[in-house]
Amino acid sequence: MREITHTATFRPGDPMNRILEDFECPACRHRDPGDVFPSITLDRLRIFCDCCASFVTILLDQEQVDIVLRHGTRSG
Repeated sequence: MREITHTATFRPGDPMNRILEDFECPACRHRDPGDVFPSITLDRLRIFCDCCASFVTILLDQEQVDIVLRHGTRSG
């Protein structure tokens, strides 16, 4: 298993599809369709890629955290 760190690059005005690109595995581009906005701890989120068995840490700034939390709490 490898560990990968990726810094998110999306901006507040970006469309949802662009934002979701930052949650793909940087190694194989796999995106888990089940959890669109995973849990965030402080300024990072951690995912496990089922496709290539990598642990991925995605670093976010505060503005990005706010966007993810806002979208993650929407119903529907």
